[in-house]
Amino acid sequence: MSVQNTKVTLAPTRADAGGEFARGWRALTAATLGVTCGVTAVPIYTIGAFVAPLEQAYGWSRGAIQSATLFAYATVVVAGPIAGALVDRHGARPVAIWSVLGIALAVASASVLAQSLAGLYVSYALIGLLGAGTAPAVWTRAVSGWFEARRGLALGVTLMGTGIFATLGPRYVTWAIESFGWQGGFLALAAVPLIVVLPAVLAWFREHERVTAHTATPSPVAQTGMTLADAMRTAPFWIIAISFLFFSTVISGFIASYIPMLTDSGMTPAAAAAQAGSIGIAVIAGRIGIGLVLDYLHAPRVAAVVMSLPSIGCLIWVAGTGGESMPLVAAIMVGLAAGAEFDLVAYMTARYFGLLHFGKLTGILFSSIIAGGALGPMAFGLAFDRLGSYDPVLMVSAAVFAIAGLGQLLIGPYPEKK
Repeated sequence: MSVQNTKVTLAPTRADAGGEFARGWRALTAATLGVTCGVTAVPIYTIGAFVAPLEQAYGWSRGAIQSATLFAYATVVVAGPIAGALVDRHGARPVAIWSVLGIALAVASASVLAQSLAGLYVSYALIGLLGAGTAPAVWTRAVSGWFEARRGLALGVTLMGTGIFATLGPRYVTWAIESFGWQGGFLALAAVPLIVVLPAVLAWFREHERVTAHTATPSPVAQTGMTLADAMRTAPFWIIAISFLFFSTVISGFIASYIPMLTDSGMTPAAAAAQAGSIGIAVIAGRIGIGLVLDYLHAPRVAAVVMSLPSIGCLIWVAGTGGESMPLVAAIMVGLAAGAEFDLVAYMTARYFGLLHFGKLTGILFSSIIAGGALGPMAFGLAFDRLGSYDPVLMVSAAVFAIAGLGQLLIGPYPEKK
């Protein structure tokens, strides 16, 4: 196995952790906002709010509507590694700027195109294609350069952006739909990246010179790590890719179906959207909590526990135990696990494979998560259309969560630094 290394002289110690945040808070803030309105958050956390309006307007089935996320994430799977390669070559900043503009344009296009089912799919495909550079691989590449002693915590803060959006996004979009119709909902959603994210990225989003691979004096950190080909020949790479593919499939299906599951039980759309925000709060807690834990405990063992947790939530929902609090308890368990997936993959990528090809590797590994995100909502929607209930797919999901979690124990210890 070939590993490219140079002597590391600039790696910070734990004593320098405070200095890391003092130097990198601007990039960290911009990256967190970027993840908040990025391609991994916008489609999955808002599709549930559009199900009922589009169902009523055009008579489309839930499976057909929720299949839109398949097109969004299918294009991300293709474009994500390309965006990662562009980041490695040109840096994260230009890729992020153009992609923030792109995702806003793509979401706005849905207000016009989604008058037909084919148009809905085209607009979501554009979200994935034009917004691929807002995926976590871009933001975490920059953050990983600013932080090492507290990299786990910094990545947790960055990736809690999905939790922020999961908390606020459904309520905001539901309000916009109730006020301006489903078309106004898409336009209101499109405005957020332009108003909130773009100014912060332009002002603050920079990479540390130590991880800018194309600089004249390559950094020690940037030159340490496996090549892409070597990483793909290791067992940890494939365990991470396959287990997170299945994990993401069932967790995204649950999240996308949460609002419809609640409205089926008699909740109003506004009340269901408000309760869906509990998933976002749990995601935030998961991001920060897992980020802190990863700085001290072995990541695969942490992953084994966290990824298995939603099994309990699914079984609670099917059993109907816990009374009125049952959906909330299940949502919190799912949210905590959802808050860990990108953190764990980013952290394990840096620890097992290094930063030399971090953009390409996370682009590929994040694509396995995104592929699951594409399949899950469609699978849950089609299961409901065919069976008239979410219970069977929740039972299958419980088993998948447990298997994906326990699979992390096969990854093994961190490689020794050279």
